[in-house]
Amino acid sequence: MAERRELAPHHANCLGCGPDNPGTLGLKLAIDGERVRGEVTLDDRHQGAPGFAHGGAVATALDDTLGTLLVVLRHPGVTARLEVNYRRPAFLHRRFELEAWVERVEGRKIEMAAEMREGSDIVADATALFIQVDREHFLQGADQLTW
Repeated sequence: MAERRELAPHHANCLGCGPDNPGTLGLKLAIDGERVRGEVTLDDRHQGAPGFAHGGAVATALDDTLGTLLVVLRHPGVTARLEVNYRRPAFLHRRFELEAWVERVEGRKIEMAAEMREGSDIVADATALFIQVDREHFLQGADQLTW
């Protein structure tokens, strides 16, 4: 069995996992073999309809989990397509489990999938296409910071 290793946040202001971002989802992720697994509890900052998590918060949790797997596999990439199936409501203040894995790699294209579960219930799942980029791609954003 592969060793499970907790991962540090991408950076302090990451929307998904950054501890300094006031709107953070607070994702806690870990490497588990060739998968990333983790958890999230969405709160009032992530509310859509009263008592429900906003669909964008659910999509962000799935996208960030998928993107973290790319970092772990040392395939820097960007989201080209993210398709989310919302299977049932994600209620606020509940703990959800996340899991992401690679389905197929073809050249620079990486097809991936992820699930967000509460117990044995799938709350949402996603398929995604990521495109591998050079690491320098991410330095462009740092050049735009004004602080």
